[in-house]
Amino acid sequence: MNSKININKVLIVLDPRGVIISGGIDVLHRHEIYGSALNKFAKNMRLVIISSGQNPTIIMAKNPDLEIFSVSNPTFNFYRFAYKSKRLISNMNLDIELLIVGDCWESYWSAFFFNKFVNKKIPIQIQVHGDIANPRWRRISLRNKIRFSLAKLSLSKASSIRAVTKYQAENLIRAFGIKKERIVVVPVPINVLGKPADLQSKRPKTIGLIGRIHQDRGIWEFVNLVRVLDSSSKDFKVLVIGDGPSKDKFLLKLESVISKNRIIYLGQLPESELCKAWKRIGVLVSMAPVESYGRVMRESLIAGVPVWATSSAGVRDLMDNCKKAEVKLLDLSKSDASLDKEFNTLLKTKVSSDFSKRFIKENNTYSAKLANSWINIINRSK
Repeated sequence: MNSKININKVLIVLDPRGVIISGGIDVLHRHEIYGSALNKFAKNMRLVIISSGQNPTIIMAKNPDLEIFSVSNPTFNFYRFAYKSKRLISNMNLDIELLIVGDCWESYWSAFFFNKFVNKKIPIQIQVHGDIANPRWRRISLRNKIRFSLAKLSLSKASSIRAVTKYQAENLIRAFGIKKERIVVVPVPINVLGKPADLQSKRPKTIGLIGRIHQDRGIWEFVNLVRVLDSSSKDFKVLVIGDGPSKDKFLLKLESVISKNRIIYLGQLPESELCKAWKRIGVLVSMAPVESYGRVMRESLIAGVPVWATSSAGVRDLMDNCKKAEVKLLDLSKSDASLDKEFNTLLKTKVSSDFSKRFIKENNTYSAKLANSWINIINRSK
């Protein structure tokens, strides 16, 4: 197999924990779009991903604008991953223009040591997907508190920081003292259809919970909400889509609140299957204490399903861009009667197609904006 890259100028994404490969077809497709967008701005540049998988082998991407390599098993050992990455590219005649990482910790330090191994000072962009600057994030666990402190060092060293909403960017500036000009705000594009879906006039009495099933995502508060709503009415169902380390415990807890025949668990679904599942949901609930963007909430409105969510940077940004009734803040401190009334009001709320039309148009620009930010970093560093 010829592992040589025809285009010598490359941007390298370092992914020691294997988030990209483990993300499946949807995540890989998104990076193929990034590669295509980059090629439109700079014909002589190519996007290369060095990631990790269960079977470390070279993976050749089908898209001509992207190449993916796996050099190890998923690891937190950023030093070893950086060394293996350097060995991979040592025999290639590459002009590395930029290093891109998806977090402030293992990924950033793999880029830091990669620079040391190649004896160069290649600029680094950190893509901050979570709202780590929100005080509530670091109060979730001791691990988060430690990671917040560690992020201060890596964020101060990075050439550029990519945020996904203006509110997340404001939190980063306030908490870490980052200069505004070092931050670029580009949301994560969603693989949506080219036109808005036909919105349903009548929706089922079903609460939807979609995403990673982890205690950091407010799943126990979700169980409490179901308990409150069940005390007023027993004719609704709960539909859960996703997976995670707390899945089994969460489903058992849910079954202790409502009968098993009212719980629909579909597991992790690719985006193509998720599009079909929206017809089975009446209201999407998100109780994550911190949410930087909320891709699923946006997909919900595109599908015509209103959102009931706790306040966060992502929710605030979404509320700025849709009609007031379509997204409602969820506050568990309210009375049981008030929560039941809000749920039933949302079930009757008709979501306008205006958001869907506007979002799909904007969504199609995000990859180009991100690629343009890479070119700007490279130009500034010369």
